[in-house]
Amino acid sequence: MDEIALLSNASASFDEIASQGDAANPLDFPEPGVGRGIRVTANVYNPTSGEEASVPNVIYQVDESISMGADRAYWIGRKLKKAIYGCVRSCTILRPRLQNGEYSLDSWEVTPEMGAVKIVDWNLVTRNQGRHTEDPIKEVAAMQFAAQSGDHAHVMRSLDVLADDQYLYVFMPFCSMGELFGFVEREGRFSEPVARYWFRQILDGLYHMQRIGVCHRDLSLENLLVNQDTNCVIIDLGMCLRVPFAADDGSVTDVSGGTLRRLIKPQGQCGKPNYIAPEVLQSSEPFDGFGVDVWAAGIILFIMIVGLPPFEWAHDEDPRFKMITRGNLRAMLRQWNRTISDDAAELLQNMLRKDPRDRLSLMEVMDHRWVVNENAYPPRPAQNEDWRN
Repeated sequence: MDEIALLSNASASFDEIASQGDAANPLDFPEPGVGRGIRVTANVYNPTSGEEASVPNVIYQVDESISMGADRAYWIGRKLKKAIYGCVRSCTILRPRLQNGEYSLDSWEVTPEMGAVKIVDWNLVTRNQGRHTEDPIKEVAAMQFAAQSGDHAHVMRSLDVLADDQYLYVFMPFCSMGELFGFVEREGRFSEPVARYWFRQILDGLYHMQRIGVCHRDLSLENLLVNQDTNCVIIDLGMCLRVPFAADDGSVTDVSGGTLRRLIKPQGQCGKPNYIAPEVLQSSEPFDGFGVDVWAAGIILFIMIVGLPPFEWAHDEDPRFKMITRGNLRAMLRQWNRTISDDAAELLQNMLRKDPRDRLSLMEVMDHRWVVNENAYPPRPAQNEDWRN
């Protein structure tokens, strides 16, 4: 998408999008590329310590087109977290070891680079088919689709995707500081300059996803990882949709058409309950894919600077939701004895409007005076917890 079309979509109102035609189904992602992997016990040499040992759980791609074999391998390490279809583990990236002028796939050398691997159990995928909205194959497809336009600092990419008869292995860069949710938990709430530092990165990641025509649908503090450069990265793309755009002849095209996007036909509820936009909770309403990500970003910002979720779910049965969407966000915060700036309160109030027609667009959020305020800085390094420890 060119910059003018991108800006048009980032600033478009709900009514402008609805005027492009009837709601459409999301587009399909291209089929993902998955290599054949082999999991072995191999000799691994550590050039720093000079030690060599035979270790299990070394995985590399079996590819006859590479004359010397695989050009890197992954030594799977400790478990970091559970996942719906398996788990996420750390891994050390290895390179073939040169011995007597030749490379051998029986001997590998440790590199300084770490990775993470999401290990998906094919049996769990088969057993839970149709029961979960999250799709591991779609996640791989979305990550690879995003990578076609180049790596982005705030959107997760894959290093390699391999599979054997039992597992799918999705290898990614290692974010050593864990979830952004953990930062909020340790601090209780962020100062506004620290929240602004993170929020700008989240908006930058969303802007990139709009550039490639993809909405996330499951944005949350738990789905933002922090790397060693104190950058937060949007992860878990398994619920992503490829957004339909209006073609000049009235049909549907993709983001490359340079037109405004279309509303999306109902796709059912998905995501974490207190992040889901009210129009998605309705289930029968067409929705703006990019708009529901902006809603979730508003929930994230609220939690970062207030220290609590605004409500349990976006429905009139929830009294806090009812209070906020009636324009009483400031009054509710006074009841909680939580002080935030007037600019922050005004931004949150207008991001969390019940009717998507009344909500701020992504560009309006990015240009808001609270967001562009120069007073922004990262948390103190002492607050960080490295997952490698």
